[in-house]
Amino acid sequence: MDKNLKIVGYGFLIWLITSLITAVLGFFSSALIIYEIISAATIAITVIMFSYLYLKDTKMNFVKEGVIIGVVWLIISVILDLLMIIVGFTQLSLTSYAMYFASIYVIIPVITIGRGYLLDSKQKTLKN
Repeated sequence: MDKNLKIVGYGFLIWLITSLITAVLGFFSSALIIYEIISAATIAITVIMFSYLYLKDTKMNFVKEGVIIGVVWLIISVILDLLMIIVGFTQLSLTSYAMYFASIYVIIPVITIGRGYLLDSKQKTLKN
């Protein structure tokens, strides 16, 4: 599969899975904190899973690849969320979204860059 297609496809799946799970589980709880916890946990789990799938075939430049996928996946998630707000699929205002939900996406590059550093250090250890 083409590298760029894989990055975009995985980014879309991260957003889709997170959106579906938080929508379903958030439906059962009206507490904002529960929604935020579910969203953060789902993002973390999906990013860990898809960053593993993406980086397992990478041979070098793990940190660079981690930065690239982290930033692209963050941008994809924010753009798709904003589209959902603009189209009216969600009742959130842009201000509420920015205050409560967009900041959760910072976890995406944190995980991917961290995974890149771990893989770089593992590769250096194996070479020595």
